[in-house]
Amino acid sequence: MSELNKIGEPEPDPVVAPVGEACRQRAVRAHRPLPVWVRLTFDDGRPALTEKGFALGWNGEHVLVQVLWGMSYYRGAREFWVGSDQVRRRHLEPQWLGRSA
Repeated sequence: MSELNKIGEPEPDPVVAPVGEACRQRAVRAHRPLPVWVRLTFDDGRPALTEKGFALGWNGEHVLVQVLWGMSYYRGAREFWVGSDQVRRRHLEPQWLGRSA
């Protein structure tokens, strides 16, 4: 539960990969976060969610992703280690800020 959740609303976390310290040390860190789609699974019976996120690092089996995660009344960035089979690359279109191309 987050520190800001004073009324005790449930904040279920996804099932994350059990990554040990050795795997963290072997992980390759991205120079720039890579945009990805990540499938988050839960063990409380809720269906899996596919969220936009960014890959921050990886090793042979797992990927460290950052996603916007809903808390009690706000969304904050959270990092999770997930299996590499739960991550797909996503393409970001250039934003022109109202200018014509």
